[in-house]
Amino acid sequence: MTVPEEPAFEGVGQEPGLLIWRIENFEVKPLESQEYGTFYSGDSYILLHTKKTRTGKLEWNIHFWLGKDTSQDEKGTAAIKAVALDNALGGAPVQHREVQSHESQMFLSYFKKKGVRYLEGGVASGFRHVEDEVMKCMMQVKGRHNVRAFQVDLNVDSMNKGDCFILDAGPNIYIWVGPGSRHMERIKAIQVANGIRDDIHAGRGQISIIDEHSNPRDHEKFFEDLGSEFPVDIKDAEEVAEDTEHERAVERVITLHKIWEEDGEVNIEKIAERPLKQEHLDPGNCFMLDGGVSGLFVWVGKEASPKEREESMKMAEKYLETRGYPSWTSVTRIIDGGEPPMFKQYFSSWHEPEDQVGLGRVYKAEEIAATVDEEFDINSLHREKRRLLAKSLGKACGFMPDDGSGQIEIWRIENFELAPIDSSIYGFFFGGDSYVLKYTYEKEGREMYIIYFWQGLNSSQDEKAASAILTVKMDNELGGKAVQVRVVQGSEPQHFLRIFKGKMVVFMGGHASGFRNIHDHDTYDEDGTRMFQIKGTSDVDTRAQQVPEKATSLNSDDVFVVETPSVTHLWIGKESSEDELNMARNVAELVSPGREIVEIGEEEEPDEFWNSIGGKNEYQKSRGLPSTPLLEPRLFKCSEVHGRFRVEEMCNFTQEDLSVDDVMVLDAGEEVFVWIGNGASEEEKTNSLKLAEDYIRCDPTDRTLDNTVIITVKQGEEPESFKLIFDKWDPAFFENFKTYNDIRQEFHP
Repeated sequence: MTVPEEPAFEGVGQEPGLLIWRIENFEVKPLESQEYGTFYSGDSYILLHTKKTRTGKLEWNIHFWLGKDTSQDEKGTAAIKAVALDNALGGAPVQHREVQSHESQMFLSYFKKKGVRYLEGGVASGFRHVEDEVMKCMMQVKGRHNVRAFQVDLNVDSMNKGDCFILDAGPNIYIWVGPGSRHMERIKAIQVANGIRDDIHAGRGQISIIDEHSNPRDHEKFFEDLGSEFPVDIKDAEEVAEDTEHERAVERVITLHKIWEEDGEVNIEKIAERPLKQEHLDPGNCFMLDGGVSGLFVWVGKEASPKEREESMKMAEKYLETRGYPSWTSVTRIIDGGEPPMFKQYFSSWHEPEDQVGLGRVYKAEEIAATVDEEFDINSLHREKRRLLAKSLGKACGFMPDDGSGQIEIWRIENFELAPIDSSIYGFFFGGDSYVLKYTYEKEGREMYIIYFWQGLNSSQDEKAASAILTVKMDNELGGKAVQVRVVQGSEPQHFLRIFKGKMVVFMGGHASGFRNIHDHDTYDEDGTRMFQIKGTSDVDTRAQQVPEKATSLNSDDVFVVETPSVTHLWIGKESSEDELNMARNVAELVSPGREIVEIGEEEEPDEFWNSIGGKNEYQKSRGLPSTPLLEPRLFKCSEVHGRFRVEEMCNFTQEDLSVDDVMVLDAGEEVFVWIGNGASEEEKTNSLKLAEDYIRCDPTDRTLDNTVIITVKQGEEPESFKLIFDKWDPAFFENFKTYNDIRQEFHP
C-alpha cells in the first residue's frame, strides 16, 4: 500500500522538541502548545519527538495515540498518517503504538512537568475555557514520576484516601490530598492542577489545596462543589497493583520471531530465546521481538519484501491475540540500521560502527576528557589496540574522582570481620577472598571518602556479603559521606587500578594459605611454576592476574610472565604493543623478584618453555573486539512491591527526575550507580544494593554481577562522573528543592 504524502508534515523534525497533531475528519490538525498533555478519550493523535543524541545526531520517535473511545476510522487514519510522517523523515524514526492509560514511559516523559490529562469526549466537544459554561470534572492523579490524571465520576465513590484528586469547578480548582498519598504524588498533583489552570483556563482560576492541615470549612466547600454533603465517608486506599508495564520481572521470557514471505503467504515462526544475538536478524526479512512486559518490537529488514513490510505490524497484532496479551500492549516498529537503545538492550552481542566509542555506553567528549590520563597517548597503540581501547573505555570512563594519589587502608574479610593488611603488600589480592578498602582524598579543601569492597571470583558468598555489610558500617561511621563501590575481580574501574600505580597482582587461592614472602607461597602454587597475565593500557592501570599455568591460558593480544623454579619467562604475544611489554617487564620484577628474566616472542618458544606449562597446545590468537550493545545512560526507579521486583524507567531523564524520596538506579553501561535520596526510607536504603543486583540479574545482555561495577552515592555527595551523565547539573538544585509543604505554603501562606 502506497501512503500519500502529508503536507502538514513538510519540514518537521529538524529541531529538538515535541509536535502533536489530532485526527479530525481523516486529516491531521496541529495542536496549540498549550493543549499539549490533554487528550480526549474519543480521539486519536500523532506525536513527533525530535531529540539530539549525545553524538550530535537527530533521533525521531513517532507515537500514534489511540483513545479508548476513538473510532476504528480514526485509529486507521492515525496509523496511516504515522507512516506518512515516517516517510517524510526518510524512514529513520521509530514508531510506537500507544493506547490510552497504557502509554510507554517514553511517551509519558514528554509531559512530566504537567502530567498527562485524560478528558472524556472527543474533538467535537472542543476545549473548555473559563468564559465557557462551567463544566465540572474530577481527575484522579496516578503515578510518582510519569503522571497521568484520569477523569472520574463526579462523586465521592470515585475517591479514596491513598490518592490525590483534582476538582475542576471553573474558576475554582481544588486539589484534595488523600491522607495516605505519597509525598511525590502530592507534588505531581499540584503540577497537574497548574497545567489545568494554565492550559485549559488560560491562566485564570484559583487553586486550593485540601489536606490534613486545612480547616473544616475548606473541606466542606470542596465537597459542596463536588455535590456531596459534608462530612463524608471516604474509602481507604485502594490495594491496586502497579501497572504491569512498569515491571521488569527476572523470569520473563524474551523471544525472537521471523516473519517471511513464501509463495505469496506471510509466515511467522519463533527462532530464538535470550540470549539473542545480532546475527539472528536477517536484512532480507522482518522479525518480531517479544520483550515480555515491555511489549513487542517489529524489526523491518532493509531487503524485506513489500508484503513482509506491510504485513509485519498486522502479524504483531495477531500475535497479541494468539498469546492473550492485553490489547493495549505496546508495539514498536524499528528499521534495519536505525535500532534505538531500547531494542538493542535485548541482544547480548551487537556490532556497532567502528567510529562509535564506548563499551555498553555512549560517552560525551567531556566524560572521556575527564577520565583519560593527559599523559597517555592513545595513538601510541597500533590500530587494533586503539579500537580495543576505545571499546574498553567503558571500564575506564565514568568514575575518576582524582588521580589515585590519596591515602588507602585495606582490610581482608576474615571470620566476618575486618583484618588489616600490612601496607607492604598493598596491591596483592587473593581471588578466593574479599576485601574492603578505604580511600581518602581532598577536594576543594574538604576530606572525601570512597569505600571499595573488592570481591574475588572465588570468594565465598558469606565473605562477599560480609564485605558489603562492613562497607555500610564503615560508611555510617564516616557520617554517611562515603561513596561505596562494589568491585569484582577482573572488572576493576580505572580509579581503583590507579591507586596501586601498576602494582596490582591477583593471586589464586585465599588467605588460608597465608602470605609471608613473594616466593614463600603454598596452596596457590604447588609445583614451583606460576603464570601471570598482564593487562592494562598505561603504567598506572596495569595489573597482573595469576592464571592456570597451561598453554590454553595464553592470548596473542597480551604479555605473560611465566615463573619456573629456575627462570622467569616473559612471553610476548604478537598482537601486544611495546607499551605493554614495558609494563610487563615492571610487573615481572614485582611478581618474580630476583629471578633471571628471559624474553620470548610468540612462535619462538624453546621446548623448556612449553614443558614448564604442561606442553604445547592451542590458545586464543586474539581477544577480539567487544560486541556489547551500545546504549545511552538510563535512569530507573527500582522497588520491591509485594515480593516482586519492579522497575520504572525515567525516559529523557534530567536531574529533576532524581526523586529525593527514592532510591534510583543510573545505568551507565559497565558501571551502575545507586543514588539514595535523603528522603528514602530506611528499608529502601538497606536494600539499595540488592535492588541494583536484581536489576543486573534481569538484564537481557551478557552483563552479570561478575562484570559490572556498582557505585552507591548519596544525595548531595555525587561524584563528578555521576553528574557528567546528566546534560545539565545544577549544584544548588537540591538545596533549592521545594518539598510539598514548601509548595503548599505558596498557595496558603
